[in-house]
Amino acid sequence: MTKILIFILITFNFLACAQETIRLEKPKVDERIELLSIVFRLAEKQDYSNKDFKLYVDRIEQYFEKNKNHELIQFTKSIINENGIAFDGPMWLAINLDDNLNLLKDVKDVWQLDPRWTKESVEKFVPLLQKFYKDTYFDKFFKNNADIYDEAVKRFNPIYEQVDLNWCFSFFGKEPTEIFLIKIGFGINFYGVNLDYTNGNRKVYAIMGLVGKFDNAGFPEYSIMYDLPLVIHEFNHPFIDKLTEKNKELFRESGEKISSGAITEAYSSWEVVLDETLVHASMIKYMKDHDFDQSEIEMWINLIKRTYGFFWIEELVEELENYDKQRDKYPTLESYMPKLAEAYKNWAENMQ
Repeated sequence: MTKILIFILITFNFLACAQETIRLEKPKVDERIELLSIVFRLAEKQDYSNKDFKLYVDRIEQYFEKNKNHELIQFTKSIINENGIAFDGPMWLAINLDDNLNLLKDVKDVWQLDPRWTKESVEKFVPLLQKFYKDTYFDKFFKNNADIYDEAVKRFNPIYEQVDLNWCFSFFGKEPTEIFLIKIGFGINFYGVNLDYTNGNRKVYAIMGLVGKFDNAGFPEYSIMYDLPLVIHEFNHPFIDKLTEKNKELFRESGEKISSGAITEAYSSWEVVLDETLVHASMIKYMKDHDFDQSEIEMWINLIKRTYGFFWIEELVEELENYDKQRDKYPTLESYMPKLAEAYKNWAENMQ
């Protein structure tokens, strides 16, 4: 009886320590993220120009109408055209700024993490951003829209409460050290970005856009079926991104072949397709392990195939299930990457 009690106490203490280490901050609307989103909206970047949230978009257009030709907006248009800054690019810069919109000094340079930004473009963009912030009294706009931000966060909290980060650490076989943050975005897509400090610490961001569902009052609606998988998708990125980068030579030949039909502006290379497919497959595995309805899982699989062209997603999910059944032999997903590379070779050879 004493041994059993000791075992229970040890287990309880381990879980308590794990919960302290796994730090998931409550959802917030981040002023830096909203500022960059609006700047790229004013620069007419398509992936930042969603108008579904009419209540909020009308406020943006009314407030910033006279600032559409601001020198920051003109410069932003030029780097969009020249450097291809789009999708998660603005978000990488947003999280690398402090509250005064100065570049953080104790983190890796943003141009090291996202080559679409250069040292020169960042050093010109940031002072212009600070000027835009002052010229437009952006702090006033942000405060005046607190009602929308607070309501969105309130509606997203039930999703936040269902996030199981312990699954991520268990499934990928990685000790928890990061801080995880959920940021609510408007009129943008869903992005996973991370802030790497020079001392080795890391903050992982899930930036949650809107899926186009609104109530009669015009406010966004969130759901476990859609939004929880997307949070997990974005939180999977920091676990998977380094794995695919580290092992890309194992996948080069098969990855180039199998990904050829899925390369788009958003997924611009076979490496990005490889990475995104594994992130999607891990999200489906999470859904299976958390008893989502089979109809919901099938809906996501079909959506992934139809939207991204990842026709091998089901086989990849099965491969992840094979990995999870052999954790005594493969304690981490990293240790399973050679087996995954073999599977990719077979799929590439059998492509029609």
